[in-house]
Amino acid sequence: MLTLLLFAGEMTLRAQEYVPIIQEGNEWNTLTVITDDWPNYTYINEVDWCSGDTIIEDVRYTIIMRTINEDSPRLFSLLREENGKVWYRGLYNEYQTDILLYDFTAQVGDTILDSEPYLFGYYFVVDSISIEHLGGVDRKKYWFGLEYDYAGEPYALETWIEGIGSDWGLLTSGSHIYCGSYSRALCFHQNGELVWYNPEYGACTVTGVEEIMEPISIYPNPAKEMVTIGGYEVAEVQVYNVLGQLVNTIHGTNELSVTGLAEGVYLLRVTATDGKTYRTRLIVRQ
Repeated sequence: MLTLLLFAGEMTLRAQEYVPIIQEGNEWNTLTVITDDWPNYTYINEVDWCSGDTIIEDVRYTIIMRTINEDSPRLFSLLREENGKVWYRGLYNEYQTDILLYDFTAQVGDTILDSEPYLFGYYFVVDSISIEHLGGVDRKKYWFGLEYDYAGEPYALETWIEGIGSDWGLLTSGSHIYCGSYSRALCFHQNGELVWYNPEYGACTVTGVEEIMEPISIYPNPAKEMVTIGGYEVAEVQVYNVLGQLVNTIHGTNELSVTGLAEGVYLLRVTATDGKTYRTRLIVRQ
């Protein structure tokens, strides 16, 4: 995976070709967490997929079907895509009109959706753009609210990936303003093949708080040789790469060797001896 950030004032960054979001065989897993009843959160797992076309007022739309917690699928919304832009059309009330959901033609510094109503009332300024190689193709990645962590690694309030959508969920971009809940994309499949997963979770389905990333001490981070896990007596550590593949498992020790791992970002799933499970990111630099 290549991450190359492009900032304002630099040359235009292009992927090899535009990767559309709307394609048969695309499937998105999203987690919605209802937080009103703290600490007894409710976890809703949603699966969206493209399911044929329909025509409304001489305009062709792709039907988005959804299942919620493995219930029966239902028609959820409509999307259309043209020239690098994706429009959302709801099924009820005021959303029975086209609303711009994504704009992959925008450049660094552009404000998106600043002159028209938007489904969630949130406006974006593009902080940077990078190229990432996912699913065998180069894709543009848009960064909004870009900051850096203590290790100098970039992170953002929200990101978009060309052909995939937002890391907050295909249809919930900008929805951080919702009170009492939030949504996050978990993974994306194309024709049954895993293309992307959210390293904060490391799973396509989340069933409870034990699956959510929790603060846990690991040091050094970034690491080159050995990592120490602090604060808990460790029963098991599972190490996943950015494709969600399990690459290493250790048992009964707080020491983890990373000498055999390729440079990059990994997800650690740490199970303590008391049965609680924690997740955190590890950066390996060789």
